[in-house]
Amino acid sequence: MTLYSWEKGKIQALARGIKKITSKNSAFLEPVFLLEADIIPGKELDHLTKAVPLYCYKNILNNLEKLVLVRIVFSWLATLTEAGQRDSKIFLLVKSWLEFLNETQLPTSALAYSFLANLIDCLGFLPNLVQCAFCDDKKDLISFYPAAASVVCKNCFLIKKQAVNDIYPIRSVDLQAIKFLFSKQWTDILNHNTEIANRLVFLYAQYHSERKLAKLKFI
Repeated sequence: MTLYSWEKGKIQALARGIKKITSKNSAFLEPVFLLEADIIPGKELDHLTKAVPLYCYKNILNNLEKLVLVRIVFSWLATLTEAGQRDSKIFLLVKSWLEFLNETQLPTSALAYSFLANLIDCLGFLPNLVQCAFCDDKKDLISFYPAAASVVCKNCFLIKKQAVNDIYPIRSVDLQAIKFLFSKQWTDILNHNTEIANRLVFLYAQYHSERKLAKLKFI
């Protein structure tokens, strides 16, 4: 199983017997529990010997849509992070996102993509969203260029679009939505149409991580 900890970042550990009904740890080893865990180093995998629940995000546990979001977000977290690399920013991101998801009445896909955007920011891949990748112009930013981790202005887009692959046209509302996804303003995100921004953040994360991410299937 995979845990994300304050002290050691991602931990891959073996928890023997957790599927047994009588296991003292089995009830707490779900994605909706904040735990204090005892981990013993092993030859190939560490071993989880004890799990003490500190908090249960019960509103997530009782909501299928929220659980779908948690599972895809934790899949991305596991894919994009390396075992044993401590990062307190990522731990706090996970915690704050779960806290918001637990309380919100609108569990939309935008929340998952906003987590992904903030995760890749923590990993050092924050894109430039304020000036053109080619000329530094801050006006008429009408496209997003993942390979350059930047937006592109109208003039440069018209010049470069035939020679450069994968420059994606965007509207001003899409640019604003991308900015919101990279913020941690979870409440504001719910008030925006982020459909195009979601897709671009996903493509951007895959491009710069060079890893295949699971796709969110959410109705």
